[in-house]
Amino acid sequence: MAKYKIGITEAGDAGLDLSWADKMGSVDGAVLVTKNITPGFRDKVASNMKKYIIHVTCTGYGGTILEPKVPTPQAQKDALMTLVGIGFPKERIVIRVDPIIPTAKGLNRALDTIEMFMEEGFSRFRISVIDMYPHVWERFLAAGLPMPYGDGFYPSKEQLGDVDAMLLEAKEFWVNQGGQPADLRFESCAEPGLKQAIPCGCISALDLALLGLDTSDIDSQGPQRPKCMCYSGKTELLKCRQQCPHQCLYCYWRG
Repeated sequence: MAKYKIGITEAGDAGLDLSWADKMGSVDGAVLVTKNITPGFRDKVASNMKKYIIHVTCTGYGGTILEPKVPTPQAQKDALMTLVGIGFPKERIVIRVDPIIPTAKGLNRALDTIEMFMEEGFSRFRISVIDMYPHVWERFLAAGLPMPYGDGFYPSKEQLGDVDAMLLEAKEFWVNQGGQPADLRFESCAEPGLKQAIPCGCISALDLALLGLDTSDIDSQGPQRPKCMCYSGKTELLKCRQQCPHQCLYCYWRG
């Protein structure tokens, strides 16, 4: 049995649904996932910064047909910098480019997004590649968007190779900006075809260390989906069972 309980906000958006804050007394720390750093979210985080790691999801598609109600990438970055400005440490901020669409256009957008945050000194990124669930396929079709995999669900080996090539380009950009290679970290979970990202759960030994907890307790038993590599002490803090107000076309919830 896991020694710690680490909360996470994957069933919803922590910037819109602040109910996670009422549950913090029952966990040893939390990974808060959001596309929208609202003033209310910032105030909640400010009350006990040491207990949080924040994942800011920015795909580069905010304000487009794909993410119609998500703030633009520039607005997301500006809101994040306000959080840094009140003292939240960058080392406990993870930029999630999640998902990536592995087409030429999609890879360019992902690279631009990664480089935008690198220019601000952010060095930890989590990535995934889009899954074309049947209901996502239907949304793309209704919106007149091209299917990245034709009739398929998963990316091809060649498309995953293209994602790796994009990550190598991002690593080169980091170095050219004066960053140290050892300081840069790309992570992924349940993406075994990627070679340029560290396979690990969104709650890992690094996260326990950042929260000041004993890393010897870490495991990767994956309490959720197959191939999940997260710490078994992971516990969901939100209870949304439908699409959140952002209404992203790639959302795994049906409606």
